[in-house]
Amino acid sequence: MKYYLAYGMNTNIEEMRRRCPDAKSLGPVIVPNYKLAFKTHCDVVNAPGESMQCVLWSITDQCELALDALEGFPDYYDKREVKIQYQGRTIRPMIYYMCSGFDYAAPSEHYLNMVVEGYSEHNIPITQIVTALEDITRCTLSLEKKKPTYSENLTLS
Repeated sequence: MKYYLAYGMNTNIEEMRRRCPDAKSLGPVIVPNYKLAFKTHCDVVNAPGESMQCVLWSITDQCELALDALEGFPDYYDKREVKIQYQGRTIRPMIYYMCSGFDYAAPSEHYLNMVVEGYSEHNIPITQIVTALEDITRCTLSLEKKKPTYSENLTLS
């Protein structure tokens, strides 16, 4: 048996049932030192001192292969093991994270609805989703402030 942490559309029970019929949801867990981000699709980013909730799944080798194909492993998402507490013991489930080069960006309405439904099914508050969406706005505003204008770059001799 392998453990897998879902934080995006794979929190959705029906979506996982279609992809990985042998997977079993073990419920929500806390993942320390990470937070949710949107880069069109969900991602996890390092955030020392913060934490996020994910859904812990028990999966088979066939499930992992199906998830690898879905997540575009290793070109779109890569994966690693993270240490978490589950039922009073330390385990090391697998988690996918986006490869470098993808900017913060809003998800489609359809994708976002799947994620929200999965959070609801597992009684995970949508607070981290809202924060991740707000982070997109903050990131965009920050980048816009740094864009030089022609008048700032114009030098007269």
